[in-house]
Amino acid sequence: MGGGTVIIVGLGKSGCNIARAFSKFPQYTTCGIDTTKDADITIKKRKNHEDYDKNFPNLRRKLKFSGEEILVIVCGAGQISGGILRLLEQLKDGNKITALYIQPDLSLLSEIQQIQEKIVRNILQEYARSGAIEAVWLLDNQLVEKGVGDVPILGYYDVLNQALVNTIHMINVFNNSDPVIGSFIAPSELSRIATLGILEVEKEEEKWFYDLTATRDVVYYYGINEEELKKDGKLFRRITNYVKSQLDSGVNVSYGVFKTTYDQKFCYCIKYSSMVQSYKELLDDQDIG
Repeated sequence: MGGGTVIIVGLGKSGCNIARAFSKFPQYTTCGIDTTKDADITIKKRKNHEDYDKNFPNLRRKLKFSGEEILVIVCGAGQISGGILRLLEQLKDGNKITALYIQPDLSLLSEIQQIQEKIVRNILQEYARSGAIEAVWLLDNQLVEKGVGDVPILGYYDVLNQALVNTIHMINVFNNSDPVIGSFIAPSELSRIATLGILEVEKEEEKWFYDLTATRDVVYYYGINEEELKKDGKLFRRITNYVKSQLDSGVNVSYGVFKTTYDQKFCYCIKYSSMVQSYKELLDDQDIG
């Protein structure tokens, strides 16, 4: 997600809601696909996950995108996620596609839902590894909540969605800006499975939105206001010392410091892996039958 203008396509309720949250920024064109009338594109409701895969409608006339950067968002909880591969096939010609996958609370899913979730998540990772799509971003709703902090019940998902959207948006902004200092190492061509996180700069505490394993690349995007960049003589040393402390065997770590107009300093980060994330590891000792 390194370009300027991005097309955001949400599939299902969660995908539509996150896509809608992007619409406050002028850099995005958004489109939501669901079975409800308030969706931008309404499709027929199907009986189950397999039916959405077999009978997903042809939306090419409505999704007339060519040569665009597209972010497709889907959550594994809904049956409509069964149509994700058909949707990607209709979008792939001439477009640069990244998938954003939202993992629901696995412990709250039925056995059938867990199987559906596993299928969608794993196949998106295989699509990314094969180069059929540029990358897949994995996010765990429970870890996003931990990153945000205490969230009230009313507006719960709105708060999480907005935090996620703000993170992605600022990374896009930084990717289209020149850092004041720092150097970015391009992730390995094989590192197409990724997640996002927040680094609390003062506490030096990282909060990742997915428990990504077998990390190959980590990138830190620091946002610092101009006044601090001018006056804080220890800031550069603190940042470089922290980045160096994250170096590990076989892991590339890079960073950039960007000038902002915000009062508080902040840091967003990205982890990349080339390995499909294990379903068993994520479920730990849960028995899914």
